[in-house]
Amino acid sequence: MTDTSPFPGPSPSAPVPGPSTASSPTSDTKTVEALVSLGSRYLGQVPAFEADRPWWSEVAATTRYLDELLGVPTFVLRLVHADNAELGHGGRVVFHVQATGEPRAGVLDPTPRPDWPDIIAPQPLRATWAEVDGPQRLVDWATGIVGSTGKPVQYKTWNLSCLIQLPGAGAWAKATSRFCSVDADVINHVHQYDEALAPAVLGVDLENRWSLLTHAPGTDCWEPDPETVQDIISRWVAVQAAIAGDELRVPRLLPADLPAELDRLLAGEVGERLSPAELSQVGVLRERLPTIVAELEAAGLPNTLVHGDFHPGNWRSDGTNRVIVDWADSNLGHPATDLQRLVNWLPPSKRPLAIQTWADAWQTALPSSDPLRALKPMAILIHLLGAATYQRFLDNIEPDERIYHEDDPTNEVRAAIHAAGY
Repeated sequence: MTDTSPFPGPSPSAPVPGPSTASSPTSDTKTVEALVSLGSRYLGQVPAFEADRPWWSEVAATTRYLDELLGVPTFVLRLVHADNAELGHGGRVVFHVQATGEPRAGVLDPTPRPDWPDIIAPQPLRATWAEVDGPQRLVDWATGIVGSTGKPVQYKTWNLSCLIQLPGAGAWAKATSRFCSVDADVINHVHQYDEALAPAVLGVDLENRWSLLTHAPGTDCWEPDPETVQDIISRWVAVQAAIAGDELRVPRLLPADLPAELDRLLAGEVGERLSPAELSQVGVLRERLPTIVAELEAAGLPNTLVHGDFHPGNWRSDGTNRVIVDWADSNLGHPATDLQRLVNWLPPSKRPLAIQTWADAWQTALPSSDPLRALKPMAILIHLLGAATYQRFLDNIEPDERIYHEDDPTNEVRAAIHAAGY
């Protein structure tokens, strides 16, 4: 197949991952087994059922079914087990589900589970919303700001975030992991330079890493028109240029740190998983890495706020207003990482427009810069940035959640080797 990307090698994968919204190649559903508790007291297991959306983290259909079956509202606390480790979606999944009250009689299998004490045992790396009463605490905080809004709808839960809609208030409550950014905090900084580029902030709790945001009307821009591509990119670059140098509470993910990050990866599980031939290839890449980073920096672009998951599915438009959502992956990094992420998602026909819009916007902001010079080195570096990011996840999530990312650091290093031409 002819490579239509302007970058050498295969299209790069995301520097900061998230579940795709594409359908599973094998199934559009997942088989759910729900272990239900009231508080931490085990009540029983729900007979296995099919839930639409194969991605394990997407739980709206799961809670909707369980609410109707049990007769009380429920929250998915966390993934206990998943079969399809290689695919990352579909197959059989086992969730710990918390009921908010006594369920109707006769719908649960109350057979005791010998492993229940292990399932509810405290885990130091467990996300706060995966703890008993965790989602309810988030809802209580949010409703304390916007008032009682009817039944909340949990849309997502996994090791990076928990997302709950408050439909009656036109709002979303979100909790993020200790190693991610706090959406509302980042958005407050963005709003200093473009008040309309992100949803309005209704509340933020930095200690608990909670955000409360207004609903962004319209639809996700999975197939953006040219006007949307130009509008979003040019406005985002203007913000990045203006915000560079501001003090931000976001993780650091700088290309200049990659030599040390790669050394750390190779000294750990990644080094154990690579073949001798791959280790030899990555050794050559490691020697070249300072030169590749220097070439990127020669483009003259500043380290600044990077969205981290800058694809059109995280843009929303109602036909008039366009906003960027999902800021939890934001970091201090090189702005070409966002373009690389975007190019990976756009169809080939729209990539030249995105690249030229991005380059023109940066040259307007920094006339002495040479933005296009950043593209070739970033095509390689983005994979190493991705490897470092995935390893950060693995270092900070509980063992049961590692299934989401277990192979990703190694696969990203392999992709970097391939992108470098080895």
